[in-house]
Parts: sequence; C-alpha cells; structure tokens
Amino acid sequence: MPRDPDRFPLYPYSVGRHNQYHHVRPGGFPVYQIFLIRSGKGLFRDLETGAETVLEPGMAFAYPPDRGHEYYPLSLEPWHVGFIGFHGDLSQGLLEGIGIIPAAPPLRPERFEECWEQVGTIWHTVNQQASRQDEQVMQELSVALYRLLLLLRRSVSDTGPSGRLELENVRNEALQKAVSLINEHFTEPLLVSNLAAAVGYSVQHFQRLFLQEYGITPHKYLQNLRLERALQLIRENADIPVQEIALNLGMETNYFIRVFRNTYGCTPGMMRKRLHES
Repeated sequence: MPRDPDRFPLYPYSVGRHNQYHHVRPGGFPVYQIFLIRSGKGLFRDLETGAETVLEPGMAFAYPPDRGHEYYPLSLEPWHVGFIGFHGDLSQGLLEGIGIIPAAPPLRPERFEECWEQVGTIWHTVNQQASRQDEQVMQELSVALYRLLLLLRRSVSDTGPSGRLELENVRNEALQKAVSLINEHFTEPLLVSNLAAAVGYSVQHFQRLFLQEYGITPHKYLQNLRLERALQLIRENADIPVQEIALNLGMETNYFIRVFRNTYGCTPGMMRKRLHES
C-alpha cells in the first residue's frame, strides 16, 4: 500500500499468481478483489448468502470487501489463480460501472491472456520496486491496475445480448430483494444504507437503480408504506396515541408528525378527528 493512499484514487493492495488451496475468510477481505483462473477448477462460496460459483479456466470474478467467503479447488489439476486486491476512491464506482459487482456472474474475457499478464506486471513491479513506494512507482501501479479494469470493461461490453440480459437479471433480483426487505421490515428502524448493503450496492448506485426501476426513491417508498400503515392504525383505533403510532412504524415521534403533515396537510391528530367524524 502507498504511504499516502489518498493521493491515489486507485491502487493495489495485494497481488499474486499461484496454485490456490482451500481458504476461508469469515470476515471477508478488506478491499475489492478480482480473481483470474488460468487452469483447474474451483468453487467460490459467499458465506452471507450461501451462493456458490464454479470458477473455470478463462474466467474472471470480482468480489466486494468485508463479505465472508471461502474457496477451494474442485479438480485434481492444480487450480492456478491470479488475484489482485485493490482500493481507492474510484474502486467501487469503476467496478459498478463496468458491471462486475455486485454479485455479477464470472466474466470470460476475450483478452484473458492480456489480463493475466497485466496481473503479472503489477506483481513483478511490487516485488521489485514497491518497497521504495515513491511517486513514480505508485503511479505505474495505479495505471497498470486501471488498464486491467479497462480490459475487463471491454469484455463486458462484448458479452452480447445474452450477457447483458444476465447482468440485468442480477440487478432486477437485487431490487426485488430490496423491495421485499422494505415490505417485511418497514415497521422497524430501517436505513437505506442498510438496504443497499444487503443487496450489495453502494447507496448512491442503489438509489439510482431503484428510481430508474420504480420511479420513486427507496426512502420515499419506505415512507409511503409507513404512512399507509399509520392511516390504517388511526382508522382501526381512535384512541391510539400518536407516539405509539410512530413507535409502531420505527420512527421518531416529531419526525413522524412532520412527514405526516407534509404528506396529508394535517397532523395525525387532525386526521383522526376527520376520519372518525366522517
């Protein structure tokens, strides 16, 4: 790692190419990772969801940080794996932009050998020069890492209609999972950041996809559900205190009253009076 990582928006954290054996990381790895499979076959398991992915020669696979996982070989042939872990302010945005996280299926880069050699270039630079950690060396490593991601991006754009459909299905499944979580837990204190993390997206990217798909932000969707439930509680029980309604919705009382007034033009107490008079 560079001595001053904030100066580099993209930089390698770990890199190597070797025969891979059984490895378990219950707490995940601290940075993003990309795996390249040169030979053999192995299985990669997401310990949070239980999802399993078989990784074969010619594949590239990305995985986010701090997410528990394990992987191990499946074949008698050595499972030769190249890997690179990296960090920096651009890491997440770049990987989301080229469509290889979150939970995207493995790629089959057409220029796999170039990707493999690029990992080797970074590895050799680290072994030979990175102990200096001077400006020029760190810039070379950052540029080499960016070039590797560009090679993978080109592969994504060339996957054709079936590949794009598969990526779209992954996105739709993530959004449907988010909606299910909101519907099941809207009466609890629920943060959009927690929803985004649960489906493997950054908050900004999750909100953008949600808005594109449903025409409403996840926060507004959650708020609407809570307000509909509030009206139901008022109709069913004329004596229920406003504080209890807010508690049932996982909201702070003053905030609930303010949101209710902004939406319906009156306080919950006034709404209760109108409903029961009518």
